[in-house]
Amino acid sequence: MKSGNDLSPTEFLAKKYFDQAEKYFTGDGVPVDFKRAADGYAQSAKLGYAPAIFSLGVCYIRGMGVSHDESKAYELIKQAADLGNIDAQFTLGHFYFDGSIVERDYDKAVEIFRAAADKGHPGGLNDLGFCYQRGLGVEQDFERAFELYMQAAESDFAAAQNNVGDCYNFGRGVKADGEKAYLYYYRAAQNGYAVAQNNVGMCYLNGRGVKADAELAVHWFEEAGKLGNPVAIANLGFCYETGRGVEKSAEKAVQLYTISADADSAPGQFNLAKCLRDGNGIREDKERAFSLFKRAAEQQFPVAYSEVAACYKSGIGVKADEKLAEKYYKLAADAGY
Repeated sequence: MKSGNDLSPTEFLAKKYFDQAEKYFTGDGVPVDFKRAADGYAQSAKLGYAPAIFSLGVCYIRGMGVSHDESKAYELIKQAADLGNIDAQFTLGHFYFDGSIVERDYDKAVEIFRAAADKGHPGGLNDLGFCYQRGLGVEQDFERAFELYMQAAESDFAAAQNNVGDCYNFGRGVKADGEKAYLYYYRAAQNGYAVAQNNVGMCYLNGRGVKADAELAVHWFEEAGKLGNPVAIANLGFCYETGRGVEKSAEKAVQLYTISADADSAPGQFNLAKCLRDGNGIREDKERAFSLFKRAAEQQFPVAYSEVAACYKSGIGVKADEKLAEKYYKLAADAGY
């Protein structure tokens, strides 16, 4: 990055437009105004300023200050990437990984993530680690995944800190260690990462790597829930259903399970289904219960397989079918249930 004294008149003006746009985008000393932010990014982008071109592309992805337009977003972010903007290059990798804007291409995504990782970009390190963990575009290698997550975590990158926690929690690429899992989950939670906040809650609920404390579990589920994490909302519902850390209330549990299920969370769907099947905190409705068990199973939520199987075997909320019962019992067994 050039200093102000080294900039050409055009570069100086482009950066001025960009800096002003950033203030409107973040609310730095002025009210947040995405329209004015996008206009400022556009003015700067016309002068060829790569960070502004990237930021304008992000506005089009999110529909912030401009209409949502994925094709326009891709065009801008590709332009910024070609100009060497590392954040744009990293985002371009996600386009190829997700396959939502361009045709999915894991090999191309890995190539881009690797280039970003080689420059020390924490997101690139983290996502390249994920590719190694899942064997997407590269040969699966849990130890390499752990190494990459750890490099990104050392840059205080919350998603990577959470992934390091997962590695220690499940013994993935490193020896399992509950205390270290909790430590990395907690670091990510302190950085406002909702998934990690839920994981900290689970550590306190189950006494994994830390002394069990149901009230602290509830606190962390609530924190993650405020950020919209549907799994945490389901876990908070479980606390109300069982009276762990809060006063027991089946009705409150059902409310929370419903919010989670409506967000397409498999744990929320599964737990709401049990309440509907048993008439716990809500009027019994076995047909709806079966539908929710099935939705959770379709998301490969392992314990849901056995419940779907039981419904087919006994005709609970659905016509009895021995062959389908056998199919779902096999899926449950293959998943370790």
